Amino acid sequence: MGSPALPRGLTSNSAPAGVSGESVASSKPHPASNWISVASTRNILVVDDNDRHLDILNTILSSVGHEVEICGSGAEAIRRLMTRRYDVVVLDIIMPEVSGIVVVDQMRAGGLNKHTPVIACTANMAIARRQLGEAPEVTAIIGKPIDTANLILAVAKAPVRDRRADAIRI
Repeated sequence: MGSPALPRGLTSNSAPAGVSGESVASSKPHPASNWISVASTRNILVVDDNDRHLDILNTILSSVGHEVEICGSGAEAIRRLMTRRYDVVVLDIIMPEVSGIVVVDQMRAGGLNKHTPVIACTANMAIARRQLGEAPEVTAIIGKPIDTANLILAVAKAPVRDRRADAIRI
């Protein structure tokens, strides 16, 4: 899949004037977060057993305006998902003790986040596609290392749940 088109007037080596304090004609590449904006802020739970991945995902998503809560295990994610409503869950699939598959199953069994969109992140796309390929609850599968633009776009494209109800609107 190719990279998304840049907004008008930008090239892959430029960013909007004032974004990074450099002129538009700068020859330095800029991260996708400098030119991708989100339509609405989402409350996102990010679950991964690797602290470095948590930091990367948190940085990417918070840099475009989302409210991010990080969690280091599947068991802790299940506890949080029972007590707080989230707009999107970004979830590592292969974790020790409680896998991302178990977390999704527990979410779908009932509770506050029964209909919350899930974006799966994994280093093993073959396993993820085989286990989650037809699962309607998973709105996207993103490979690791994380492609910043694909992650941001997957979150933006995830169905929006009415925060007052448990209904999804597309």
